[in-house]
Parts: sequence; C-alpha cells; structure tokens
Amino acid sequence: MEKNKQHQQPIYLQAGYFRKDFYDDYTSLELTSSTNWGHNCTYQLLPNGLTGEHKFIQLHTMQISYGTRPGGMMNDIYSASDCISIAVMKKVEDKACFDRMKLKVDDIFIFDDSQAFNFMSNDAIEFAVISVKKSALGTRLPLFLHVCNHRVKDTQQHFSLLLEKLWIDISEKNTHDSFEVIEESILSLIENLLKSQNLIASKLTKGEEIALIIRDQLYRHMDGKVSISSLSKQHAVSEKTLQNSFKSLFGFTPKLFLRQLKLNLVHHDLVNSSSHYTTVSRIAQKWGFTHMGRFSQYYTILFGENPSVTLNKPKPPIHNISPSCVLTQEEMY
Repeated sequence: MEKNKQHQQPIYLQAGYFRKDFYDDYTSLELTSSTNWGHNCTYQLLPNGLTGEHKFIQLHTMQISYGTRPGGMMNDIYSASDCISIAVMKKVEDKACFDRMKLKVDDIFIFDDSQAFNFMSNDAIEFAVISVKKSALGTRLPLFLHVCNHRVKDTQQHFSLLLEKLWIDISEKNTHDSFEVIEESILSLIENLLKSQNLIASKLTKGEEIALIIRDQLYRHMDGKVSISSLSKQHAVSEKTLQNSFKSLFGFTPKLFLRQLKLNLVHHDLVNSSSHYTTVSRIAQKWGFTHMGRFSQYYTILFGENPSVTLNKPKPPIHNISPSCVLTQEEMY
C-alpha cells in the first residue's frame, strides 16, 4: 500500500485551540480535518458514508481529536510525523478495522505516526485519538513504542470519560487546570492501563490474512479484469473462505467490497471528467462494468444520483483517489 509520507509534517499546536465541524462529502471531510491529520484513498462504501463530525482540542504537546461516523468509509489516514497516537473506540456498531487490527468498543490502541494506516468501518463508530509529541513522552516513550499495534481495554471507560469531560471543560471554559496538568493526567492514565493489563495482539485466520493482502493489492492494481474468482485462484483459497473472511474483517462480501471500490473509481473519473470528452459507459467499462442498467442502479444507490448527472453537472475536481491509490489501471474498452 502506498504510504503518504510526503504529506506528513511535524505536529502544529496552538494551545487552547478547539473546533467542531460536520462533513457530508470528501471535500468537507478534508476541510474539517486539522492541519495535523489527512486522508488519502478515500472510498465511500455505503450511502452517506462520507458524513460525520470532527472535533479537535490542542494543548501544549498534544492534540485530541474526536470523531463520529455513521459508517461505510475506508481510507488511509496519516497524522504528524513526530508523534505517537493513542486511540480509543467509544462505539463500534459492527466492523471496524485499523490496518491489521479488528476493533471492538472500548479498545485502546497505540500507533506510530511515522507512517499512514488504512482504516475502515461498515457501521456507526465513535472514537477519540490523542497525538502527542514523542519528545514529550520522556521515559514513557519505550513503553508506548513497545505496545504499538497491540490493544488494551478501556476498563470502566475511564479513558473515554476523561476525554469527554476534557472537551466540555475546555470548550465551555470550565477548567482551571493548566494544560501541563491535563496532559500529565492523560498520559498517567494511559500508562497505568498499559502496565495493568495484558496486551491483546490481533489474531487473524489464514483467510483474514489473505483478505488483508487482497485489500492492499486492490489499492495497487485495480482494473476491469479483477474478479472474485481470479483473486481466489491467485491466492489458492476457496471463494467461500474469501467470503467468510471479508465479512469477518470488513462486514462486506468480497463481491460487494470489490464493486463498491470500482464504483468509487467510476465516481472519481466522472467528477473529474467533461461530458465533451467522454461518456458514462466509457468510464464504467474502463472499470469493468458491462451491464449499464445494473451499473446505473448500483451507482445511484451508493452516490444518490444517476451517473450521467455526476458527469454533466458543474463541479470542482476532487482528489480523494490520487494516482498513488491505484498504481496500475488496465482499461477495458
């Protein structure tokens, strides 16, 4: 998977800054993201998947981000390159997958922000993420690096409740504590949770491992010839195993997952094309759709409008799916 390190910058903090925004498409998603976060290779997997809420608080050495999504989105996320991030899942209605981890409610996990990670969910989720400068962790840094890509549980939701209270206190100016005191209380709570629990490593079945390989493969090489049967043969696994593994990880059958990715690529091309130079059928066939009636139905359900409307209406270009997202495109005309 292409990691977007070229977008990652050192964290920028303005102590006391906070904001709350809603988004309802890719463009507004980017606008609501802090300068310390970014999204790439964004795929809408369900109708209204690109909707939600972002909130941010910045302290002296950390930023706290709060997110609410109705579900049905997948993208690469990246944050400031000089940080460690600690995330807690406050709600997971069905499936959520962060890189190689299947996430459940009350999971706390830590990741190193020196790279980008794939994140998807197929239903409603709520989460909070703390990005803290590595230089501010002091003697805690080895512990935090050691537990990267593992999980612990937010026992009795102490961590979630602390972060909820922090948002209220700072946004409503109810707190008299210094930011240094707040930061120390957060890090101390995380440290105690890490030291008092056994780390939970992600255990994936062989089929789930293959499903993750296929997910990454589709980022690098998507064309009209890709099919579930071809992927099954390539990885020497039955289609039934693929189906069970995809549903376990992502909540979608591989057939639906693949179709939604292709529909996103069609949508991207329609938005960034002119009806003077191309047609809906030409773009649909490029990504492997040959039955125009079914294609139009699938597209309209996912994006809420007929593909010809997308192609013909005036709109600014969007860049949610950059060339790095699909490195090989074998067009079928």
